[in-house]
Amino acid sequence: MKYLVLIPLVLVASCASHPKPRISVKAARSSAVEPVEAARYGDVVRAYHVGRSIDPNHPETMHEGHPIYRIEAAARWDLHPGSRNDANLLNPPPDAAFSLPPTNDAIIAEMARQREATDRVMREAAQLAQSFGELQSFLNEMRNVARNDALLTARLANAERRLAEFEKEMLMLAAPASPMTNDAPAFAPDLPGAPEP
Repeated sequence: MKYLVLIPLVLVASCASHPKPRISVKAARSSAVEPVEAARYGDVVRAYHVGRSIDPNHPETMHEGHPIYRIEAAARWDLHPGSRNDANLLNPPPDAAFSLPPTNDAIIAEMARQREATDRVMREAAQLAQSFGELQSFLNEMRNVARNDALLTARLANAERRLAEFEKEMLMLAAPASPMTNDAPAFAPDLPGAPEP
C-alpha cells in the first residue's frame, strides 16, 4: 500500500517537472485595430430589371417583370497598405494594377501648349461668332434698305405715271375746242406749260 501512495506522487511530480507554457492574450486597444470594413471589401451587387417572361421549364407559367440581383464581384480581402477611411466602402477601389500615365517635363509642356492652343481657338471662335452676328444684322439691315428702295422706286414710277396722265388731261382741257360757229373765241386764260400761239 505504500507503493500505491507513491504512484500518485510520482505522477504529480512528473507533471510538475514540465511546466505548461502560458499564452498571454492581451486585448488590443480599439484605436489600433481598424474596423472590419477596412480589411475586407464587400460584395458588389447590381440590380437588373427583367420584363415579363415565360418560364422555359414550364411554358404555361409567366413571370411578371421584376428586378434580379447579381453579385458582380465577390467579397475579398483588402491587400492595399494603409487605411481606407476616406474611401467609399460601398464601391470597391480601382484596380490595383492601374497606374497613372507617366509624367515628365516634355508631357507637361506639351499639355500646356495644347491648353494655350485650345484657349486661342476658343477666343477666335468667339470672335468669329460675334463677327457672324454682326454680319447677320448688317445683312438684315441691307435687306430692309433694298425692300424700302424697291417700294420707293415703285411709288416713284406710279407717281410719274399719274403725273403724266394728269398732264395729258390738262392738255386736253386746255386745248381750244374748234368753234362751230363764226364767232370769235371767248377769252381763255393761259395755262402754265401750254404752247404759245
